[in-house]
Amino acid sequence: MKKMLKKISLLLIMAMIVGIFQTGEVFAESKYDWIGSFYKGVARAYDKDGVTLVNKEGKQLVKSGKYDSIEFFVEGMTYVSKDGKYGFIDTKGKEVVKLKYDSVGDFREGVAFVLKDDKSGLIDKKGKEIVKLGKYDEVGEIKEGMAKVRKGEKYGFVDKKGKEIVKLGKYDSVDDFGDGLAKVEKGGKYGFVDKKGKEVIKVNLKYSYIDVFREGLAAVEKNGKFGYIDKKGKEVIKANLNYDAVDYFVGGLAKVKKDEKYGFIDKKGKEIVKPGRYDSVAYFSEELAYVVKDDKYGYVDKKGKEIVKLGKYDTVSNLIEGLAWVKKGDRYGYIDKKGKEVIGLKYDYANDFSGGIAPVSKGNDWYIINKKGKVLRKI
Repeated sequence: MKKMLKKISLLLIMAMIVGIFQTGEVFAESKYDWIGSFYKGVARAYDKDGVTLVNKEGKQLVKSGKYDSIEFFVEGMTYVSKDGKYGFIDTKGKEVVKLKYDSVGDFREGVAFVLKDDKSGLIDKKGKEIVKLGKYDEVGEIKEGMAKVRKGEKYGFVDKKGKEIVKLGKYDSVDDFGDGLAKVEKGGKYGFVDKKGKEVIKVNLKYSYIDVFREGLAAVEKNGKFGYIDKKGKEVIKANLNYDAVDYFVGGLAKVKKDEKYGFIDKKGKEIVKPGRYDSVAYFSEELAYVVKDDKYGYVDKKGKEIVKLGKYDTVSNLIEGLAWVKKGDRYGYIDKKGKEVIGLKYDYANDFSGGIAPVSKGNDWYIINKKGKVLRKI
């Protein structure tokens, strides 16, 4: 009988070990204090030893505390720091760019901004310098394949291969590209150039303020009033909008501000949400924008209709992959774009969905769930 019990116990232990390795819960005893949203199956996490990187099977890809910080992934890479120096790792946790820079930016179109000893430049994903450190006094981040550069008081643009597209000194100042165009200034007048350096809007615009182009329009200010120009420089929304501030268009609507209240206008200048009801509004994300009044949160659609009434939740987030986490009291859940609660308020913490999965916590335990709220794994 004793031999039989010993044999059963041994079989149970073996089964548990096999089960652990099959599910990938190698670090089941490790308790995470926080887990971020996933990017291609990997997420940042914090435990008692510091920041780490875990995959959706619960396996640690970077030893906790190896780095002082791990940032968000962009284009398969994220920057990390240790003792004031920065480099990059990939989604496997491999260090692909050594930690030797004083500051870095995210990779954009395969190129990242770096700074060392007050000298800036651009590198590719192998760490090769595309724009040598110190060639220019200032190098911006790549935006739509172009980066602004400065040497002394002369400005220009380089492409992501480091080639100078707009020669230094042609303009007194330049701005980042947006919608294929970049604002340039000469003698107090403004215009726009394309990615070949051609002036598509001549430098004769006389506005006190011109914003970047988004969705074919750029905000302008003249005599204290606002309007919008198209890519030919024509005022398609006359500069007689009486607001304190306007923003660029996202999803066909732009935020506007009047007397510390916010609203939205469409591309004809029509008020969709009058700036008088809300203390704050977010950009539209997947057809909804969250709004705030007296610290109460809600959601509106693009017709200005409140899909989720103010005060139903204490804190909310943007819709991502069709769902947004919401919080009431000390419990988190998820709603869809109709405002329907599709995953109940039962978690102590919840994060954004990415790739169809999201990390949530309950008590001291963390789980990965799918969009139906099914627990896929404990990590």
